Amino acid sequence: MGETDEVRFFEVPWHAQVGRLVNPELGLRSVALRGGENAPYDLDVTALDAPDHRLVRAGIWLAHRVLDGRGEWYLAAEGWEPHLPAETIQQMGHADLPDELADLVRPFRRGAALGPVAALAYRREEYALRGPDTALVAVLRNEQVQIRTGGVTTARYRQLTLRGQHGRLTGRQVAWLTGTLSAVGAIRVAEFPSLAQRLGAPATGLSDLPGPRSRSAEDSLESYVASLLTARLRRLTQADLAVRAGQPGAASELMAELVAVRSHLLGLVPLLDPGWVGDLVGELEWASRFLSDHTELTARPAELSGERYLRLLDRLVQAGRAPALGDSGTEPAGPVLTATLRRRLRDLRLSLKGIRAEGPDLVWLQALQAAERLVDCCGVQADQVRAVKQLRRRASRLAAALADCLEAHHERATIDLAPMTPQQAFEAGRAYERVAMAEHDARLDVIDEWPELERRLRRLGKEL
Repeated sequence: MGETDEVRFFEVPWHAQVGRLVNPELGLRSVALRGGENAPYDLDVTALDAPDHRLVRAGIWLAHRVLDGRGEWYLAAEGWEPHLPAETIQQMGHADLPDELADLVRPFRRGAALGPVAALAYRREEYALRGPDTALVAVLRNEQVQIRTGGVTTARYRQLTLRGQHGRLTGRQVAWLTGTLSAVGAIRVAEFPSLAQRLGAPATGLSDLPGPRSRSAEDSLESYVASLLTARLRRLTQADLAVRAGQPGAASELMAELVAVRSHLLGLVPLLDPGWVGDLVGELEWASRFLSDHTELTARPAELSGERYLRLLDRLVQAGRAPALGDSGTEPAGPVLTATLRRRLRDLRLSLKGIRAEGPDLVWLQALQAAERLVDCCGVQADQVRAVKQLRRRASRLAAALADCLEAHHERATIDLAPMTPQQAFEAGRAYERVAMAEHDARLDVIDEWPELERRLRRLGKEL
């Protein structure tokens, strides 16, 4: 693009009368209204959203539009590609929002009711500025928009866009055009305000699903945790959209995101309100369970449109806004999280101190839970601190090994020989014996490897 093809934007008073932009001495011989596919048109738009404008705040525009008497449904999703199409238009077949569009916006809408939040009357015209040889020099677009909310006109604006064509617009022509527009009150701007800014609050509020932002040990704990949870919630929403689109493997991805959110919350348990986090973790476990039945299917689970799941999404949004951290929320995140991690490491070492292969299942179960808590706690910082990442890797391997040490635990707790025939009881006993032997070997391996592993874990703990 040549220098004179730069796009220039102007805010113009609503009733300004722009004269004919013709100056033969500068090579601007004629100006005419464009036709064909660039002909003027009027568009009536009704924007649909929740009362708090949660769709708009997330970058989603859902609207009903009328052009030349024809109704159509319109969805724009800037910033959510490829999970949502950048723009979707469906001809209006009936008055209700099509199920396909309703389903696409459901993770953003969640449990809120949709309704008209603004009506826009839009008028667009384009003018062709031509030189002596009728070559197209520039195009001037004139847009006028009137916004009504609750039946009352709340804003109206007019904007002009000047775009040079094929490097033909000269610097002198630009200067003259700019001066002519300025004479009627036009003000050149770097860019036009977004439609959300034109609507004003609450459309200009923060998104419930913000894009990734950096975290630092110097952040307050509340800011750090909020950033962690909202980043994970955005990935969860992307996976949700993939499931709704029927993408292969999407259900497994969504389940993994739910498990990851649960892990983050469990990793923060010493710092979060126990009742609040316990209830939320329970709902995440429920969602993970119903998805586990659909991991091999492309059909969308019905639960994704159910009230319970949508309420869970709302609760995760609230968790990202205001995690229940109490007084510790104002403290620097780094020292608080490091202290919590060291406590978890100490708990693990104590749980394995003096452990015996013949020890009761409860002792081994407590060791497994201590390892899992350490893994969850590491997950809160693993992408920030190298030593934490290494600690998490070793703790994860230990947790897997400890799970093998309880392989026969379920059988010991639930086996019932009474209803079995002698042959069935014999086969069950043989099967249990094989599992119990494997379990015993696994316990011996953990006991044998623990001294060296403990030494490495202690070294990593000192690096925190």
